[in-house]
Formats: sequence, structure tokens, C-alpha cells
Amino acid sequence: MEIYVEPAKRPGKRKLIRKSTLDPTEIGPEQGGIRLSIEAAGIYDNSRYRYTIKLTPENLALIYEAWTGARVRSA
Repeated sequence: MEIYVEPAKRPGKRKLIRKSTLDPTEIGPEQGGIRLSIEAAGIYDNSRYRYTIKLTPENLALIYEAWTGARVRSA
């Protein structure tokens, strides 16, 4: 898995803040979805940060559809 960060409102350099496999310990259930909690670098210094993303079933369906081209959500 690769994670990049870059400025959102102005042109800027994109920085790779993580390049490693996703570990099963970084994935867990969250009320109403799945939680990804990973450690990665920051954009401006060498500090390490914990980033947490909650994905709902709808989010996961969108990702699956983008990956496979198969529609899994109802119209």
C-alpha cells in the first residue's frame, strides 16, 4: 500500500508517506463499518503519525466497483 500526501488548495509537491503492506492488525471493526488505522510519516518533518479512516459498507462497495467494474450497490 502506498499513501501520498499533497496540498489540497494550491499546487505543491506530492510526498510518499508510507510504502508497506497493510497488516491485519491495522484493520478492525468500527461501529457501522471498518476502521483502517495506520502509521505513516508527516508531510513537513520526520515525525510519525497515526492516520485513521473509517469506511462504511457504501464506501467499500464503491471501492469494489471501481476495482472490478461490477456494480454491487442498488440503483
